[in-house]
Amino acid sequence: MKLFKINSIVIFLACLVMIPYPANADNKAVSIAIGSGTAVISMLEGSAQRTKKGATAAKPLFDGDFLSKGDRVTTGKKSRIELKMPDGSYVRYGESTTFELVSAVYDVQKKKRNISISMILGKTWAKVSRLFGRRGRFTISTRTAVAGVRGTVYRLNVNQDGSVMIKVYWGEVVVNNRKQAQEAAEPGKMMELTPLPVAGPYPVKGPHPVSMEEWTYIVKSLQQINIKPDGTVTKPFRFDIKEDLNDWVLWNKQRDEILGDI
Repeated sequence: MKLFKINSIVIFLACLVMIPYPANADNKAVSIAIGSGTAVISMLEGSAQRTKKGATAAKPLFDGDFLSKGDRVTTGKKSRIELKMPDGSYVRYGESTTFELVSAVYDVQKKKRNISISMILGKTWAKVSRLFGRRGRFTISTRTAVAGVRGTVYRLNVNQDGSVMIKVYWGEVVVNNRKQAQEAAEPGKMMELTPLPVAGPYPVKGPHPVSMEEWTYIVKSLQQINIKPDGTVTKPFRFDIKEDLNDWVLWNKQRDEILGDI
């Protein structure tokens, strides 16, 4: 009798092992390893739709869904979405926002990341893990600029006219014009974030606006930088933290407090 019970348990366990992990129509089987090159939707308020790379039809997203390279996401009105990246960082997006996940690679052995997000329109808030320092890269790009960070809390808005606003709440953000940042990254490799030790733009000849091809800024805590639709940029300046408070900022700060240090 005891032998029969033992054999029954062994057969039952074997059946459990053979059961596949759940998958839905839009995602591959759910990955167990957080460093697998995907980002997971850790929170969704309202609605959001995802268009897979090469597809034409958008499909709804839900809590727990995974995003992978090339996915383009648009949030609905009165909607918010939070992604947990494979390195443990969190990125949130406000209503009527469109972004594309360019890369979400995390090398577990080397503890090195290559995370890149393209912002097309709307609002994003990033709480970037401090565990990696300058190893690899974590960038959010727009049509005119690329913001590369280490351990940082900041937000970035892409407005309807193509202008960009970046505000840093903690840490530093290295903001380059898009062309310059692309040339700095060697194809096929993770770009190391080693900013030049400058407090302002590169020196230029004569008094003229800083153009798309000439500037790099280090934006520090409680500083703001604005980029015009044509790619010209204003020098970073300190913003008033009290005047900055709105529903979007307050909600993100509350979420950050819940998450604690990462």
